Amino acid sequence: MVHPDAQDRPAAFVWMACSAVLFATMNYLVRRASAEVPWQLVGMSRALIGAFVAIGVARVRGSSLAINDKRAMWLRSAFGTGAMACTFWALSGTDLGLGDTTTLLNLAPVVIAALSPIMLRERAGRTLPYALVLSLVGVVLIMRPAFVFGGVALSASAMRTAGLAVLAACCSGCAMLALRRVGPGESAEAISVHFSLTAAGALLCLSLPYLMVPSAKDALYTFLAGVCGGVAQLAMTRAYALARAARVAAVGYLAVVVSALYGSLALGEAPRATAALGMVLVIAGGLTIALPAFRAQKPTSPT
Repeated sequence: MVHPDAQDRPAAFVWMACSAVLFATMNYLVRRASAEVPWQLVGMSRALIGAFVAIGVARVRGSSLAINDKRAMWLRSAFGTGAMACTFWALSGTDLGLGDTTTLLNLAPVVIAALSPIMLRERAGRTLPYALVLSLVGVVLIMRPAFVFGGVALSASAMRTAGLAVLAACCSGCAMLALRRVGPGESAEAISVHFSLTAAGALLCLSLPYLMVPSAKDALYTFLAGVCGGVAQLAMTRAYALARAARVAAVGYLAVVVSALYGSLALGEAPRATAALGMVLVIAGGLTIALPAFRAQKPTSPT
């Protein structure tokens, strides 16, 4: 990990792009697996497989799995566990399109920008109010509340799914801000293992009433979701270690585009016109935060 004031590195944005594509793939696989397997079991399997992936990468790279700043690490893992539980619960719902759900899950960059001045003492910039307005309008278009759209509002179960996705985004944003407070002595693998094992334990407790043996197809979906999620977690952790939170988080919106493609091409979930416009506005809100930071980025001398 690096200090929050350290120079942002271009590699951070590559890591975040890889993470976004992998998380979108995980979302699609989770939607497939959750059709037959309880989301608690799918989430527990993803977390456990993610821990094994991180441990394997640590062994290959010779990275330490020791935890030095236990307080900051537990804070990050607690928020991350809440985000994972809400995410898998939301993804298990089929009454809201995969692209819509992923868009709401990716409100985290706006949450990060809004809370960075409070939690990290990082300046959010003058564009934050515009980003919040764009994102809020986008959320309204996706969720279609009855007081705005009348009789064409989403069903109660779809609204629950949307609410869970927004809550997951809030928890995820807080987890990423907590991650920025973790000391420089923690490796990305140590952070991922701690979080994954914490989440696996919590989700295992939630899954006890729903234990079952999945079919071979669902087991494959669950396994691949765990691998994609585990690798994505490492890539995201590495990205946040190399650049400031509000900047690198916006690249995560690539997951919205990829998830919308999965939904349209593989699940037959063509988004409504209002939902598509909502996606665009939420993405625009995140880019409103990120683009000024890119323009302000000073080129570094080659070494």
